[in-house]
Amino acid sequence: MNRLSPPAAFPGFADAIGLNLVATLLAVLAVALVVLPQRLAQRPGSEGVLALHLDAQGTLRLWNRPVQAGELLELLQRRAGNGAQRSATNRPSAAVVGPDAVLRLIPDPGVPWGVVRQVAEGLEASGLPLELQLP
Repeated sequence: MNRLSPPAAFPGFADAIGLNLVATLLAVLAVALVVLPQRLAQRPGSEGVLALHLDAQGTLRLWNRPVQAGELLELLQRRAGNGAQRSATNRPSAAVVGPDAVLRLIPDPGVPWGVVRQVAEGLEASGLPLELQLP
């Protein structure tokens, strides 16, 4: 008598588990590739660093929005203000800028050094420590 072994309960079950694991790992990797650069870009803000980007025309950008020098100085002067409020233009106000904040000026490549020095001198008047990050 020749007995046949019983068929496996789920043929290819191990392959299906393996494919599910690979798909899950790929999904986690894709999410990490999207979220990690955003977290790294936001980290200076959570550490109290205000990153000001300066373009060749002398325009400042704070949190990827153009900001006028008057608005910036007003924001820095009110840094000891009360509560996290937002202004009429929906920009963060003084409470975001803590007393231990640091200004980081990041000029774009090709910005004339004279423009950088002029803006840096204006920012030094705020009383906050100023860092210059060269491109």
